[in-house]
Amino acid sequence: MRAPFSSEFDPSEEAEGSSDPLGLFPGYERLADRLLPAVTVRMGHPRFVTAIAIGARICDDWDADAIAADGLTPPWLVWEWFVVEAFVRAEESPSATSGVPGIQKVRRALRNQRPVCATAYLKTPNAFGFTGVFRRLARGIGIITDDGTLDDGGYELVSAWAKDQGLDGFLDRSGGAGPAFRERLRRAVAQGMEKGHTTYQSGDFWRELASRLDPIAPGRREKTILAQRILSRAGQAEMIAHMKDALIARGGVIGRDHEAPFLRRLSRKAPAELRQLLTAIDAYETFGRAITDAFDGLRYCASSNGGAPVDAQSFAVTKPAKSALALLAPSLARVRSHPTLLEWERDQKGIAQAVERFDGVRTAADLFEAILHHHEQVQREKPPHGKRTWFERGTRGRVALRAGYTVHEPPSGKGGYVHEYRVPTFSGFLSDLGVLR
Repeated sequence: MRAPFSSEFDPSEEAEGSSDPLGLFPGYERLADRLLPAVTVRMGHPRFVTAIAIGARICDDWDADAIAADGLTPPWLVWEWFVVEAFVRAEESPSATSGVPGIQKVRRALRNQRPVCATAYLKTPNAFGFTGVFRRLARGIGIITDDGTLDDGGYELVSAWAKDQGLDGFLDRSGGAGPAFRERLRRAVAQGMEKGHTTYQSGDFWRELASRLDPIAPGRREKTILAQRILSRAGQAEMIAHMKDALIARGGVIGRDHEAPFLRRLSRKAPAELRQLLTAIDAYETFGRAITDAFDGLRYCASSNGGAPVDAQSFAVTKPAKSALALLAPSLARVRSHPTLLEWERDQKGIAQAVERFDGVRTAADLFEAILHHHEQVQREKPPHGKRTWFERGTRGRVALRAGYTVHEPPSGKGGYVHEYRVPTFSGFLSDLGVLR
């Protein structure tokens, strides 16, 4: 019997509600879905969609409910194990593949001379592996169906990839070099299903698989299909076309620090529907920035007090409190006056409740109480049974910040967005696919 094996930390296992302490994420996500519904900020190189499509074709040989010998793993995940292992075995430097989901787990497994298997890979691969990360895009642009089989766009994409790679016959097992390569891949997955882990393969196998699916090197035909599909299906075509033209004119958006200025400029000359969405995003994020800076300013105030409890008076004299208070009233007015933001959120209590909780704030002392009350309500409402707050209330109106939530720098006071609206990710797609040059 093997000794117990401790898996690396997965972000999905964060305890006690240590993210989104102000309940801003659901509203952000709904707005982001109106802009780029098929994209998420965790996506990197769009060529992983090609890997998903090829895997779907390879895994056609198994029933939808097939499971490997470990009793856990479906065929698509065995395929993912082999792809990521190929990247590790073929890499010349770790930095070259640092953005591949799950690669650190695979590196550790191979260093320990273990095969890649369920206990040596991500604990929630359906969310954090490359298939989990890119499944939303692959479905949204018609590459795979909801049950993971090839859709019409998937056949088109795999055909383009095979032509670029000189693998004629890969799709239909007709003549050419394609059938032999497909059979090598199918045989590897079959072995993985039988053993419940990756199996020995030749060095040539690993190098060829890594080369043909290198995340940063899609072929000419493959780029064309991916770009066409993303630009026509990743969101509303008119919005995406306008954003694409603006990104080309600007040379792209790299990093979230540049996203807010880009979207604000874009809204000035955007079509009516896009302008309405972008002004809603800006109003929501301005409000989010005000209360986030207030919350982080209170954390900083408590952290710099040596762990001793702080009160409203201590908070009120700080620069973050004054800056957040100055921003709060105009941000609330913008949210209330926007023609559609609250209407879109009518059936979602988050934004309306937050606005009501801060409506009566006039002083920094009011802000102290409002930010604590709002945070406590957000934590209390988190499933399944509520989460602990980051602050503990004491006597005479004082609060102490719990260990683990201290900050050592005050909020910057810069006007960037609290959340990233997927534009840098989308811009990266266009760069990878040759649309941005």
